[in-house]
Amino acid sequence: MEPGYLEQVEPMLPILAFTLVMFVWTIGEFVSAKTKALVSMMLVASIIFLIGFSADLIPHDMIQQSGLLGLGQAVVGLIIVHLGTMMSIADLKAQWRTFVIGSLTVVIVSLVLYFAGSIVFDRNVAIAGSTAITGGTLSILMVQGEASAIDAAGGDLGILSATLLAVFPLLILNFKNFIGFLVTANILKKEALRVREEYRSGNLKMYEEEVKENTNPTSEVILPSYLQTPYATLFLLGLAELLARWLSGLTNGYVNTFVIALLLGIALRHFKLVKPNALSTTDSFGLLMISIMVIAFGPLANINLGDLVTLIWPITFYLIGGVLTIMLSAYVIGKQVGYPPALSIAVGLTSLFGFPGTMVLTKEAAAAVGETEEEIAVIEQNILPVMVTAGFSTVTITSVIIGGIMVGFIIG
Repeated sequence: MEPGYLEQVEPMLPILAFTLVMFVWTIGEFVSAKTKALVSMMLVASIIFLIGFSADLIPHDMIQQSGLLGLGQAVVGLIIVHLGTMMSIADLKAQWRTFVIGSLTVVIVSLVLYFAGSIVFDRNVAIAGSTAITGGTLSILMVQGEASAIDAAGGDLGILSATLLAVFPLLILNFKNFIGFLVTANILKKEALRVREEYRSGNLKMYEEEVKENTNPTSEVILPSYLQTPYATLFLLGLAELLARWLSGLTNGYVNTFVIALLLGIALRHFKLVKPNALSTTDSFGLLMISIMVIAFGPLANINLGDLVTLIWPITFYLIGGVLTIMLSAYVIGKQVGYPPALSIAVGLTSLFGFPGTMVLTKEAAAAVGETEEEIAVIEQNILPVMVTAGFSTVTITSVIIGGIMVGFIIG
């Protein structure tokens, strides 16, 4: 080996990791297209990463080495500001039913799973399992922190050790994505078919106008032309994310940064500071979306098969019980507020994955059902605001509140 060889190879590791991640995405996209979104791209990617990490077939730091993880963590708020630019004030007023369905579903599911889990397992497993089903990473971190504090004080956490009690909700968090992606993808296709038929029958004229506004590159913006370039648009969206973080800090984090970011995006559009669907003018949306999606797959690198065997029964219990309870609760609540059955169930199921899955699955369903570009756009504009709002009402807002209350009841 000639001198300097390692120095020449070392800089190639990030591009190799990046290429491998893109290869996984390519496989997922191919399978999704061939199955007409029956199998989600994110589901395929999740399975590949899980098997690859567990069997040591791919490096456990591959996602980190790709550089996408750091980019995703930096721009996730920017993407959410962008989502706000896809929603008008009229959209926001129209989403009160989505909040009712999503929030009440989380409350009901949390209570049902808690009491059922307390009977089958114990209180601590019930709290960890129920908060994992309806919550996201923050809910998991709350459980892990409480379990660690009790263990450090010499407490007895019950049938699971402190380590397993910390791993248990993390495993559910990853596996519930699989089920959520698969079930929701198929349900959203049914809703997309309904929207398509409504559009063809002429019943969605208001949304048709909304689509024209979102896809019109000459939409009026009050800022000068030099602040309407792709770079300036990214600057404005990034500035909005920074403002959201600052405002959230003023509330000591009680008001979530991403909720503020979404509202700021709506404001940017309403006051014509950016064009509707802002990132569509920058040619960067695809890369930014991929970078934030890899965040969800990072924890898979730390799972080993021994944990899966030990926890297979409680994981199965909460996955099956959680999905069935979510679907039933959302259906009943949605019926009371006048939402179509498929859309109601999809809103409830967002508690299994949240953003960015809410966007990706909606776009996949629209692409699979819409037969023209206009139909695809109409389907997206009818379903996407609902799904994005649902993700915030379940994972971002309600689950954090409920999880924070429930974690306080962990005993040891």
